[in-house]
Amino acid sequence: MSTVTEREKNLEIREHMAWGRRAFFLLLGLFPLIAPYELLLQPDWTSFANFFFLISLAISLGAIFLSGFLFFIAFAGLSTLLRFDATARTFTYIHYAPIVPIRRELIAFDTIKNVKVEKHDWTDGAPTYSLRVHLDDERTYKSASFSTQNEARSTLEKIEDLLG
Repeated sequence: MSTVTEREKNLEIREHMAWGRRAFFLLLGLFPLIAPYELLLQPDWTSFANFFFLISLAISLGAIFLSGFLFFIAFAGLSTLLRFDATARTFTYIHYAPIVPIRRELIAFDTIKNVKVEKHDWTDGAPTYSLRVHLDDERTYKSASFSTQNEARSTLEKIEDLLG
């Protein structure tokens, strides 16, 4: 979820994937690797052309895929920052991850067409909300999620005040 920080004429919306969460996904990704070891490497298979080996192979490939997915989350989970600076009249968008270089874009307030609240409906839970910044050249930048519509609208009002 988003963390909104206000300073004098500056507002930041940040979503940071903490190192502890990254470590959790990394360690969780090691657990499924037990299956290929136990099913393929440890047994002394005399023949690979049998039903039980094929089942073991299918289970092991699924476990390897799951581990890869968890490792991907650990290393490629993005952290984002949207900064609205009324003093410099600039909007800064930054995103980064351990395997993705920091990408920073500095945009003048004059090129911002509008900022809107966007609703995300989920099948298994309450909706979440985010802010979408639309530029004159049709580029868009999306903030992290807010858990309530009031929180998103309140942040939108603060941004509109900074934009003037």
